[in-house]
Amino acid sequence: FLVLNMEYIFLVLNMEYIFLVLNMECELAALTTLLLLKRIKTTNKKKRRQRRWKVRYINRDRQTKGFYISTFLPMKIRDPSQFFKYTRMDVSTFTLLLNRLRRIVQVRKMNKPISVEERLVVTLHYLSQGSSMQTVAWKFKMGKSTVHCIIKEMCQAIFDVLHNDYLQPPRNEEEWLSIATSFENTWNFPHCLGALDGKHINMRAPNNSGSLYFNYKKNFSLVLLALCDSQYLFKIVEIGAFGSSSDGGVFQESEFCEKLQTDQLRIPRDAPIQGYSNQQDFPYFLVADAAFPLGQHIMRPYPGHLLTEEKENFNKRLSRARRVVENGFGILAARWRILLQTINADPNLVEAITKACIMLIE
Repeated sequence: FLVLNMEYIFLVLNMEYIFLVLNMECELAALTTLLLLKRIKTTNKKKRRQRRWKVRYINRDRQTKGFYISTFLPMKIRDPSQFFKYTRMDVSTFTLLLNRLRRIVQVRKMNKPISVEERLVVTLHYLSQGSSMQTVAWKFKMGKSTVHCIIKEMCQAIFDVLHNDYLQPPRNEEEWLSIATSFENTWNFPHCLGALDGKHINMRAPNNSGSLYFNYKKNFSLVLLALCDSQYLFKIVEIGAFGSSSDGGVFQESEFCEKLQTDQLRIPRDAPIQGYSNQQDFPYFLVADAAFPLGQHIMRPYPGHLLTEEKENFNKRLSRARRVVENGFGILAARWRILLQTINADPNLVEAITKACIMLIE
């Protein structure tokens, strides 16, 4: 009996010791984890670099030798042809845009403030020439961070002041029918309400994004989804989808697709095609390539290679009408050459830059 009691007491003491050790290990592990998290937080916290000077020495003569004073203003007054090549617009259009921007852009009160006009010139130079922000900063005798802030602010401001006037989808059946008539007269493709396609806007790899923005061309990008009329004008634009998504997938997840499927776009009712013997009602539609799904209002080419002559002719006609949106993308990138580059900016700024370019070309 005494031996059994001693074994029982020994077992209890061992169990208490084990629990004590486990508790100490848990507390030690928790403490170690907290210390590690605190160290990571301290390491990742960006320390604000102390500025060595208020204005760099080479930038102190900006108001006398900067590009805006020395070159742009004389060009604006004396050389309208070079002004158009540089800004992609004439002086009257530039003045109209500038007056609109002055209503919403606030200039900070400082010793040598940068005017709204100079901010607009900096932005147009960046968009039209495809230069890096550092190159623009050297040219205008500004800091790189200043140029970054100016471009970000002005691109958003350009979109805000222009999109209500220059980027509105057709509001009623009459406007849709006008586009369809223009497509038939210009490209010999009846009942077409627009050409739909996507374009990848290349950019640097975003931090901690994995493969979300990595596209099939092995670049990082955002997807621009656009609908063009027969005159290469953008009617509906959505941008911001991950580059890893296909054009069809971007379309199916877009607000535009939802409105199209729920009849919120006021698409004209089915009607016979004029000039054809078959007077059966036929729907109005958008033309797209094989990446998009076939639907009541989406027309894509016949798949495959061994097609009948009628189907091949149909595909040729559809391709000719669909190339309108591809040409629209080409015109956009040729006018605003920043879109031909890999933009060194985060996705939000890339989206703002693209929207501003679309507004300016419209």
